[in-house]
Amino acid sequence: MEKVFGACGEKLEYVVLVCNGCGQFLIAQVGQKTKNCNYCGASVALWKAKKIANVASAREASRIVKELKMKKGS
Repeated sequence: MEKVFGACGEKLEYVVLVCNGCGQFLIAQVGQKTKNCNYCGASVALWKAKKIANVASAREASRIVKELKMKKGS
């Protein structure tokens, strides 16, 4: 598993990305090769997917996804 570090040296454990199939926001662990979309079932190759953010915790990733969904809805 690769290690990714942020500007302040914290270890970034999660990535927020966009599903190539349906456009929904997903959360995956850094170093994962693929992620199955919970919405459309597509298998998303993380190296091909559009990445929105790298964060240190699942809680932070979840907060970002929630904010993005709220913006998308308005």
